[in-house]
Amino acid sequence: MLLKDVIAIMDSGQEFSIGFRTYSKTKDTGGEWRSFPRCRKKQDSSPAQATPGVSITETNKKHPNHFAHFTRNIVVLPSGEIVKIRLRLVRKFNGKTVI
Repeated sequence: MLLKDVIAIMDSGQEFSIGFRTYSKTKDTGGEWRSFPRCRKKQDSSPAQATPGVSITETNKKHPNHFAHFTRNIVVLPSGEIVKIRLRLVRKFNGKTVI
């Protein structure tokens, strides 16, 4: 499976399984294998989904710039844990090897 196919499926909002390596440039750590059998891409908050009485600038103080860093936030199901992944470190997606 190609990485562009992974991105297309992930951005469509479908549930998927994923396996990837961790990496932190600032902490100089990583290499741990993580996998999740059920997850989906975290949807960005829109003004319609925002909490009433709270401005968007207060809730989203920092733009993650996923495009420039080639990352995505995923929601692990059913726990709801949010995990940031680096797309170039994804090795398994829906049971297939990513090249």
